[in-house]
Amino acid sequence: MTFNSNIKITIIAEDMAEIVIGDKDKGIKNSELNWHLADHLLKNQNDIEAIASEEMISIRSKVVPIDTQKIEIGISTFDFSSVRKIDHQLEIPICYENAFGIDLDHISKQLKLSIEEIIEIHSSTNYEVKAIGFTPGFAYLGDVDKRLFVPRLSKPRLNTPIGSVAIANDRTGVYSLGGPGGWPIIGATPLNLFDPSENQSMKLIPGTKVSFSPISKEEYKTMKNKK
Repeated sequence: MTFNSNIKITIIAEDMAEIVIGDKDKGIKNSELNWHLADHLLKNQNDIEAIASEEMISIRSKVVPIDTQKIEIGISTFDFSSVRKIDHQLEIPICYENAFGIDLDHISKQLKLSIEEIIEIHSSTNYEVKAIGFTPGFAYLGDVDKRLFVPRLSKPRLNTPIGSVAIANDRTGVYSLGGPGGWPIIGATPLNLFDPSENQSMKLIPGTKVSFSPISKEEYKTMKNKK
């Protein structure tokens, strides 16, 4: 399966380029292809950074100007036929109680839904990992039920607690590392979804199917303490 003729590389700055795959194998989503190709380029070229999104791969070169010919060679060595549709599912426990769902009251008023309704809608929806970013291990999960569409925070937090589960527009996600964040928080999971010390550092990769299972604060503490 050859995609090279359908791949477009666009230079957007002296040290930056975008890769767009214009075609795809039946059953394989571009977000999954982008993820695997970006991973391949990172492993084989130490002078670039490659970040995969749903639509494209963003390349930042440590050498100026960016060498697109080298990137093309890297793409040509990638075996697209090796990419298989992800058949992995993960159930993520989440505590929606006040101590963790710090924006639920505001969201409830904003959407004119009870907190119980928000929890029911969020936890009864099946999601899929669409992309990874903006920090290591942060997975963009979709699609969120339209009844829960809320905008990003007008003023991002400087410190989002590790494990926070948040929503924004048609996406939900888990802040595996904590840190700055601009999405309203509805709960938290005790699971560690990103561990750079492990061979498979990320529990969530594009294509993974995800569901959320409500747990109590006591269950959260028990699961957290088992680590």
